Amino acid sequence: MSPYACMMPSNVSEVQTETLHEQIVPEFVAMLDDATALDDPAELEQLAAAVLLALEQPEMPGEVAAAVLRAIEARHDANAAGLLGSLAILGAESLAAQAKASADRLAGEGIVSPAAAGVGTLAAQEAVQIEGPGVEVLIALLQRPGAQDVQAALFAIEHQDTRGALVECALVPPAPMAEARDLLGGVDGGGAPVPITSDELTARIVTAARRAVDTETVLGYQAGPALPIVSRALTGDPTGLPRPAVLAPWEDDEEELIVEPADDEEGFHRVMDKLLSEFEQHGRATYPPDGVVWQHGDFVASSMLEWKGDYDDGRLGRWTQADLAEYLLDYFPRKVSVDEETLDAVIECVSAFLGFLDARGSLSGQPLEQLDQACEALRPEFHERARDSSGWGPAKSMVMQMRAEGVDPSAPGALDAWMADFNARPHEQRDAVIGPAADRMTDAARPGSAAKQHAPKQQRKQRRKAQRSARKRNRHR
Repeated sequence: MSPYACMMPSNVSEVQTETLHEQIVPEFVAMLDDATALDDPAELEQLAAAVLLALEQPEMPGEVAAAVLRAIEARHDANAAGLLGSLAILGAESLAAQAKASADRLAGEGIVSPAAAGVGTLAAQEAVQIEGPGVEVLIALLQRPGAQDVQAALFAIEHQDTRGALVECALVPPAPMAEARDLLGGVDGGGAPVPITSDELTARIVTAARRAVDTETVLGYQAGPALPIVSRALTGDPTGLPRPAVLAPWEDDEEELIVEPADDEEGFHRVMDKLLSEFEQHGRATYPPDGVVWQHGDFVASSMLEWKGDYDDGRLGRWTQADLAEYLLDYFPRKVSVDEETLDAVIECVSAFLGFLDARGSLSGQPLEQLDQACEALRPEFHERARDSSGWGPAKSMVMQMRAEGVDPSAPGALDAWMADFNARPHEQRDAVIGPAADRMTDAARPGSAAKQHAPKQQRKQRRKAQRSARKRNRHR
């Protein structure tokens, strides 16, 4: 679990708080277990900023955040001292005070982090303004006293729709001055860079950040860890910049994976083929050759993408627990025809494909850990529904009947020959196969029916266009 996985919905109950305490605290400590010696102030700042993004969520129970700090302190090593010291410098008042008290106790025992002395010391050395079509880009070089390397901070301010809201904020890793100064040379499609003072830079960023808050503009997830660091560098206070909302990593959709088959079916299949080809390579490198992912992963992933593109929101990389429930408990049982061997492999293959999207950096919606848990929780009901013929659609009912009669639907000419034979059978025999499915379709079509309605493609298309338009207005990308 990453620190971001601790970002949660509101109204956290007492039971949820206890669960968070049991699950989250060890995960934060494990981050330090996996870390090498944190002897670079930039590394400490990035880790602390990522932790703060989770701990300073309004819905994070205070007792859980305090427990995290106590667990870090209990490590009694330099990395713990460095992280606590960094949280004290970059955190908001209450959490910063708790972190400082913990760091001071470690220091009293002689446990300190030399790198922590450089945390929070970045300051702007040079800055330029670049005007583009409807967007203003500000680039600043930030440097620590006595350091050779610098870090570039990049800001984008949108003027056309929001009239001056900050829409992007990113911090580049340390680099030599000559390399970092190349960024000051301009951006594609922008005007000539115009030098500005650090005071001008700060004033513009503060105003733009306040405008982003006022217009409820949501920044990309890269802004989350960057904001407290650049805020400290520009204002001397980690909370000196108004703080716009920031997407969690799993909420940031990859534009390439947003499709609209009704407008561009060829493009949809092109993206599908690319993902499936990459998934095959990932599977061969990750799973054993005789495993279910090698044998059935491509088929299951194809059905997931077809559902996402043709029936859901068209965002192929976005998966939530609700998505999995609809795919596994409704779409798959109704429409997907498989043999028993493939059916037994579905849950593992779904998890494998989600893991591939996560490794690719394309998974959004919810964290992989939560999706894997949802797959396991849905497994019993999925198998029950997938085997219940009363829930099959007409096409699936006929394909499954073909299989039951020993006919391979994929064999050349087999489908046409079987259909000709099926249509010649007595009505009672045909009705025994497709009657229940046809009855459900008739019931669902009646006004006021309680049966689940599936929006036609035109309605889905209009809904998805509206969602995408709203997303663009909100994100201003």
